[in-house]
Amino acid sequence: MTLKRKTVLIAVGAALAVAVGVGGSVLHQEVNQRNEAATTSHVSLTHDADFSDDADLAGAAEDLFYGKVTALKGQKDLGIGPETQYAVEVQRVFKGDVTGVVVVNQQGGEDENGDVVNLPADDALLEVGKRYLFATKYNPDHRFNTVIPVHGDVPVPDTDAPAPGAPDMNGDGQPTMSDRWMAAVQNQNDLSTAPPDEEPTEEPDEDPDEDPIPESSPTSRL
Repeated sequence: MTLKRKTVLIAVGAALAVAVGVGGSVLHQEVNQRNEAATTSHVSLTHDADFSDDADLAGAAEDLFYGKVTALKGQKDLGIGPETQYAVEVQRVFKGDVTGVVVVNQQGGEDENGDVVNLPADDALLEVGKRYLFATKYNPDHRFNTVIPVHGDVPVPDTDAPAPGAPDMNGDGQPTMSDRWMAAVQNQNDLSTAPPDEEPTEEPDEDPDEDPIPESSPTSRL
């Protein structure tokens, strides 16, 4: 499948409403910039990535870890709709330096009627008591880790759960979820910069001007 190059934005901490289908073409990180109106860190995504691909997901995440949701912390609306924060007990880190209990932010939440809103297609709100593989970006303004929509919150009962098709990283003949995400980090794609644009080829004019007739030199005149 050929992915066309795009330029899109995803908010880290106030995730933009990006429709992320399973196996769909998504995003790539380049730079952080401050949105002064919403005090929200954004990421400019200028190179295609497919977050259903483990290597792209690992390359885009600042932190990739396994953890248990221990509590619901509340909701915030930073200008684009509700987002929900959870306390997550970090149980194994595959990439990054998160430790202990961290606050994980997820796009989506409930309105005053209790209806789920602002949640990307094919995603689901996290559930207290469940364990997930988290792929996140850190928001320094609000000090929480925002999950990459859809593919950044994978339900995983435990890291020793079987992972058919994953590389056997420790050679015990039993590929597990730990093996899968260790391999993802080892083989992660570098999404820090987009490939350079190809230089356009200059085409000659269709009707080039005729060569000018050279003027006679004064010394050649009689």
